[in-house]
Amino acid sequence: MTTSKDVFAKRKSGQLDDAYQMALGRMNALDKDEWDDKALCWCLIDLIKRDAKADSQINLEHYRQQLESINVSRSDEVITKQREFAISLCSYDGQFENQARQLSKAGKHQEAATIYRKLISNSPSNRDLCTSLGWELYRISKALLVSDNNNIQPIKRNLNEYLKLNIEKPSLLHSVILQMASKFAGEAQFNMVAFSRFWGLEHLRPDDWERFITDEQKVLPSLAERVIQQASKEAAKSNDQNSLNYILPYLNKAASLYPDNIWLYLNKAKVLLGMGKNEDALNFALEVTKAKSNEYWTWELLGDISKISDKNLSLSCYCKSLSCLADDRFSVKVRLKLASLLIESGQFPAAKYEINHALETKQNEGNKIPTEIKEFVSQSWYTETLLPNSNREFYLSQKSAAEELLFSQLSWVAANLGEVFSIPGKENKPKRKLYLKSASYPNEVVIPESKLTIDGVSVGSAIQVKGEWDSKKHFQVYLINRRDSNDIWDIFSESLGVVDHVNDKKKLLHFIVDKKVDGVMPFSGLDKEYSEGDSILVSLSKYTVSEGVRYRVHSAKQSNLEAPKSLRKEFFEAVRVNASGLGFTDSDIFIPPNLVKQENLEDEDIVKGVALLTYNKKRSEWGWKAITVKLP
Repeated sequence: MTTSKDVFAKRKSGQLDDAYQMALGRMNALDKDEWDDKALCWCLIDLIKRDAKADSQINLEHYRQQLESINVSRSDEVITKQREFAISLCSYDGQFENQARQLSKAGKHQEAATIYRKLISNSPSNRDLCTSLGWELYRISKALLVSDNNNIQPIKRNLNEYLKLNIEKPSLLHSVILQMASKFAGEAQFNMVAFSRFWGLEHLRPDDWERFITDEQKVLPSLAERVIQQASKEAAKSNDQNSLNYILPYLNKAASLYPDNIWLYLNKAKVLLGMGKNEDALNFALEVTKAKSNEYWTWELLGDISKISDKNLSLSCYCKSLSCLADDRFSVKVRLKLASLLIESGQFPAAKYEINHALETKQNEGNKIPTEIKEFVSQSWYTETLLPNSNREFYLSQKSAAEELLFSQLSWVAANLGEVFSIPGKENKPKRKLYLKSASYPNEVVIPESKLTIDGVSVGSAIQVKGEWDSKKHFQVYLINRRDSNDIWDIFSESLGVVDHVNDKKKLLHFIVDKKVDGVMPFSGLDKEYSEGDSILVSLSKYTVSEGVRYRVHSAKQSNLEAPKSLRKEFFEAVRVNASGLGFTDSDIFIPPNLVKQENLEDEDIVKGVALLTYNKKRSEWGWKAITVKLP
């Protein structure tokens, strides 16, 4: 008697037609079960695939009707998926779609895309077909992107074609297309903000907002962060109100999620400025300028924002901008902005210098002379005005209002000027230490030596600083000035500590001031030889490393003052000695084995001595350790 197992065996041996006839015979059997249905189902699936591949259409409709009539549980995902695929092959469109799918697997994406386009022309709302074409457009574009040829235009055409398809949003496909488009931000004839609007930034997935961390622990921007930064930059440059209004909500979200991305703050300031929201724009521009206070373009932006409400402040910002400028190639725009304000206020010599400098820069670069420069040069005042040798002193005399704008809310911090040093391999970029007064010990901060712009100061001099701590706990220095004081190192004070260890081999001593403050000193920096238990006066500064706060010694000297009892104490107590030769007093003062042996101490001996506060790293606790002990 034939069973479903016989049908499966016959099918497996390649005798598909015989297996099919056997499966049909089982349909009327009294003991027919679900496995008989499955056996016939698989025979029909294989028959449809065979005939569709051979382009034999005669039996396909009959096979399809039989296949659709079989009741198979949808919980069997494999057979359900295969049955749906086989049924699709029974139509010409389904066969073409399968052909496109096979071409795609073979890497022939152009041919696959051509078939999908033809199918979509008959069924433009078919989302599955549109999705398949979308993936082909992505694969084609990806291959063009890595080739050596100039393939920008074909990729742009693919992206534009994709935007017209009926695609599920949000989806992985939709996100990778945006990622592809992001690579062309800034290219000619590709408008990222327009593309973002058609793509629909509301369709960004949660994953698109996540930053990526490489194996080297380098943090890369998220897709959303990168695209919004690119699109907002274009929107601000275009000054198109529709684009500005569209991008602002997404820019707000990105700026709040990534407060360390200063370029988002810059773009937000420019977008708000373009929308006429000058006060809001100023707040964000100030944050950018604080982070990039040595960059000319940040002060130029402040000048642009201030121009409507306060032209004198705007002039000051442009002067500050030019005082920071190191490369004349980027100076033309800000020079012409400054010149316009100078002409309005009748300061013609200074204006002529800026215009002449801008003119020479364009001529030296071999670039076309802007119309604005030509108009200035043609005016009578320009010919009648003598040309100054420099505007440098003028910048310095005018920049204070700009600096006051930026730092008015910050207080001056008393400081002392520190030493110059260089990092090995970067000797051409010297750095300078500054010591800032704090409630405890001076904070040590480091700046580039080029940032110290005041003359006539030496190491230890009294200075004052304006700055603030950033999110990474680095102190950003904005302004440095002299401070009225004739005393060097005047923010330092001395602290009384005790020497708790002397390492003759390494020629180092360790001291402790309290449970939170300790440090190491080389013998070469000491005024005498020290022993454990000696009092010592130290002046310290503090700095931060990944493990926490550390203290650096600036000076140390002997002290006749008695060490604090919280660090050093005398004791007179009974001692107990264990089998390992370790001694402990009744109050748990530890007596090292060498002292136990030296004094021949035994249990219940009464001893006197001196103990120092000590940290036990193994137990992570503070305790007392004897440094001298003797029998009375």
